[in-house]
Amino acid sequence: MDTRSSFQLGLAICIFSVTYSAKAKKCDPGFYLDSKRNCTDDNECGDNESTSSARCGAHTDCYNTQGSYYCTCKKGFSNQLGKTNFTSRMNCHEINECYQKPPVCGPNTICHNTMGSFYCLCKKGFITRLGLTNFTDGSAGCIDINECVTDICGLNAECTNTFGSFKCTCKKGFTPGERTFTNKTKTGCQNVDECLNVMERCGPNANCVDALGSFNCSCKNGFVSTGEATFTDKTKIQCKALESLRPRSSSFQDVNTFVGQSIKSLFKFENRNSEEFHRLISNFLNIIEKYSIKAARNLSHEEIKNFSTDQFDVIIQAIRNNTIPKGRRAKLATANNIMDIDWNSVAGKESFDVAAAALISIKQLDCLMGANISDSADNETKLELISEVVTATVTNTDKENLAGNVILTFKHKKYNNQTTKCVYWDSLASVWSTHGCMLQHSNATHTVCTCTHLSSFAVLMALYEIKGPHIYNLDMITIVGIILSLVCLFISILTFTLCRSIKSIRTTIHTHLCLSLFLAELLFLIGISRTENKTGCAIVAGFLHYLFLTSFAWMLLEGVQLYLMVVKVFNAKSLQLKYMCLFGYGFPLLVVGISAAAYAQGYGTKEYCWLDLKSGFIWAFLIPVSLIILVNAGFFIITVWRLVDKFSSLNPDMNELKKIRAFTITAVAQLCLLGCMWIFGILHFQENTIAMTYIFTIINSLQGVFIFTLHCLFNKQVRDEYAKILVSICHMKKASKYSEFSTSSTQGLKSTHETGM
Repeated sequence: MDTRSSFQLGLAICIFSVTYSAKAKKCDPGFYLDSKRNCTDDNECGDNESTSSARCGAHTDCYNTQGSYYCTCKKGFSNQLGKTNFTSRMNCHEINECYQKPPVCGPNTICHNTMGSFYCLCKKGFITRLGLTNFTDGSAGCIDINECVTDICGLNAECTNTFGSFKCTCKKGFTPGERTFTNKTKTGCQNVDECLNVMERCGPNANCVDALGSFNCSCKNGFVSTGEATFTDKTKIQCKALESLRPRSSSFQDVNTFVGQSIKSLFKFENRNSEEFHRLISNFLNIIEKYSIKAARNLSHEEIKNFSTDQFDVIIQAIRNNTIPKGRRAKLATANNIMDIDWNSVAGKESFDVAAAALISIKQLDCLMGANISDSADNETKLELISEVVTATVTNTDKENLAGNVILTFKHKKYNNQTTKCVYWDSLASVWSTHGCMLQHSNATHTVCTCTHLSSFAVLMALYEIKGPHIYNLDMITIVGIILSLVCLFISILTFTLCRSIKSIRTTIHTHLCLSLFLAELLFLIGISRTENKTGCAIVAGFLHYLFLTSFAWMLLEGVQLYLMVVKVFNAKSLQLKYMCLFGYGFPLLVVGISAAAYAQGYGTKEYCWLDLKSGFIWAFLIPVSLIILVNAGFFIITVWRLVDKFSSLNPDMNELKKIRAFTITAVAQLCLLGCMWIFGILHFQENTIAMTYIFTIINSLQGVFIFTLHCLFNKQVRDEYAKILVSICHMKKASKYSEFSTSSTQGLKSTHETGM
């Protein structure tokens, strides 16, 4: 075989071998023979979702494996066979997790299914521990919301938290539209007026006062609570008549409780001048006296016992077995008061097993008891209690006829150097009386009284009555001052009437002013204290009202005249006399007439013949006087302002301006004088202190002197006229002496010739 044939044969053998080998190699399922004739895994799931869905079905996930694959339903889906993994194509349907057992969301939640998933929400009234809005992890859990930490129920309501919710209920004393509610904007809690039925709430003899959400009961006048002063439970506390109220026992603690209850009840009385109030006061004092003596009867021989609270002080002492200490008196003292009494007055005339005395000082009773006094001479005197009310009592039943006087020493609670009176409480007449009691001694701090009987005692002070050395001084100042004023006013009237050099409209006004004041001062001197005859006193008061108003009216006319002279037209025509008289005397007459017609009882009182202060009738004088002072002050201010302006002008008439300036100064001084006098007068009649009395008396009694000084002595023309009169009088005296000397000389010469000597 040649070489060529051998090559061809070898090539043929290779081709055959390759062909055979190719036909002979095969890969396992799930693999494919690649270009290198290697078996490579076949990815049945493909590279996209569509390939996966085509292989496995809808809502599936395809997972390739070595040489194979498997399918699973996506999360939230399952197949009909319930297989987890599968290779045959089948569709997966959506799983509703919200129906699974156990619940996927946990308690107090709401499950919401979604396509292939779910989410959880807390029910209303719950919140997740982490504060999430929604969640899928059931372990997060929902806990209850406490809505009551906020003002969810509104005012006057109480919130009660419940599991997953809350409820509102109105507080006691309030009522809603519904019994319970959760919407405060629709249903609020309104106050209940519990006092619509007083008897049901508070019981008999009680007043009911409604309060926000509650009510308070208090006893009516004449009744006292058996417990607290105000109460809400009528089953525990009732209102009993004060007259029937008694201490539970004679122990001082129970008596103190009784005193406190009684005082509180008495303080509620509005009309403390009523018979009922006075009757309760008397009953209260009798009970205090009775229980104090009852406690004293339990003491041993000569034992002393005292008890003190913020309500009262009490001290008691007893003697026993008909044994009276010789030469000794029972002397009992509380913090502010002392009783000194003979033991025979304590024991009485009969033999005794026990004789006791008690002194009780009641600390607040003086604020309650009026100072009306039975003595006819003092019916209208303004009085005031200045000591504690004390009850002095003994076992002796005959307290009106004691073996000796009882001496009581009181410490003053206030004092202003006025007259004091020793008085006792007359329970029958319900007034203070001085009968059987005498003032032994009194100073700025204490008053000592001597009484012939026992009762409840106190010290009264006269507020509007001035006694002692001051009364003599004031009387002398008034008499001397007013007489001096009358003389000065009379001289002023003569001066203004007779001095031709000063004749003017101003002197006419001054004449009428002085005449009014002269008559007013004269009537004041002789009639202000003439209170014996009520009608006569009222007439005096009416004339004083008229005359003082007249003086102020003429002062107003002087202000008007100055205004016309300076402001209106310089050197203008003066006011006409008839119009001035019409106003100066007519205006006061009109005021007095209207006042008398409106309230005639306002003229004259028991103390003085003047306008009544208590009823406010004094304003019939004060209002017109105040108006006149204000108007006059306005005129004077304008006048002074214009005077300053004229003094600063280029060509002032200096003589005339200086004259008007002097007129203005005296007029202003006059107004200030009389205005201040009545300011002090008001203070005097209202307060009547020593200082105010002296000031008013001095100014009132010397106002005529002041007028004379202002308008006469300070006036150069008047002084010149007085000088001329004095010179004329001196010349007349000298002429008289010269005439007597001439006559005696002539007679002497004649006798010489006749006798030859």
